[in-house]
Amino acid sequence: MKNTQEFWTDKYRKNIERMIGLCRRYVPDPHEAEDLAHEAFLSAIEKSHTFKGLGDFDGWMMRITVNTALQHLRKAKSLVSLDTAGPELDSLQDDETEDLERTDFSKEEILCAIAALPVPQRTVFNLFVFERYSHRQIAGTLHIAVRTSKLHLAQARRQLQQHLKEIKNEKRLLMIPFLTVFKKGHSVDNVCRRTLCDFKVEPTAELDTAALSWGTLPPATITMQLSGIIRKLLAGLLLCAAAGVASYFVLSSRTPVAPLPAPTPAPNPIAAAIDTILSAETDTPQATVTVTSVARNDQRENLAPESSTADTSHEKEYIIIHDTVYKTVVKVVHDTVYAPAPQKHQQ
Repeated sequence: MKNTQEFWTDKYRKNIERMIGLCRRYVPDPHEAEDLAHEAFLSAIEKSHTFKGLGDFDGWMMRITVNTALQHLRKAKSLVSLDTAGPELDSLQDDETEDLERTDFSKEEILCAIAALPVPQRTVFNLFVFERYSHRQIAGTLHIAVRTSKLHLAQARRQLQQHLKEIKNEKRLLMIPFLTVFKKGHSVDNVCRRTLCDFKVEPTAELDTAALSWGTLPPATITMQLSGIIRKLLAGLLLCAAAGVASYFVLSSRTPVAPLPAPTPAPNPIAAAIDTILSAETDTPQATVTVTSVARNDQRENLAPESSTADTSHEKEYIIIHDTVYKTVVKVVHDTVYAPAPQKHQQ
């Protein structure tokens, strides 16, 4: 487990560049933005006991930075004219130009365009586009009406669009088809968000930690390391349980396959031959032998498969009868052929 100084040193090195970049969007002066970022970091140490563990701790530090920048603007009385009357909102609705999204703007160009906005428009635009605040949340944070928030956003968009168009005319277009096809939201918002999504500024001077009071660890961060592992284990167990239940229902929902009906045995040629032999009245034994030989050949070629125990027993009976009859017929033929001819009585 890290001690307090190691924890905050790690958080400082990980987040200070993002914090300075965030302040640069609200305050154009680089040195003033860096001072605000350091002030926000110290404020995070002082207010760390208020962190309840809801969400990411680094995200919580970014919210502290936004509040520090807004508090600085209030102290400078830059937001005094924020709720003053202005033009109608409908008169500021203009057509968007998709050419802006196909132009490769640099970070400095976007920063200069945002810095050229008046403070009220710049503040509302930053909160709406980068911090993802709704107009109701902006109105509650800045103590203005929702209509005023929408009005300042529309004014900021119009001025940024005009400024970026002037830069575009001096630049070479860079086609980005997927941003045009899947465009969502205002084109100016997309250009600014895309360009400054990972904006970071290195500090020119490290924070003086010699006389710094590190305070204590946030209460929620003491268990965050263990709770993260526990959450992953629970998620894995839930996935395994869900997979097991799904497999059980899939297997139990299968309908049993009905057994195929037993094939009907083909007519037994042996039985037909036996019936022919027993019922036919033959004039000569040779005809009996011919029919019997045909029956034996049919038995070899068309012997039906055994389908059940009952069929097997009947088959055995037919074979026994056939053998008996065959032997009898052979004997009769033999005796008839090889019997001595009757001698004529001499007179």
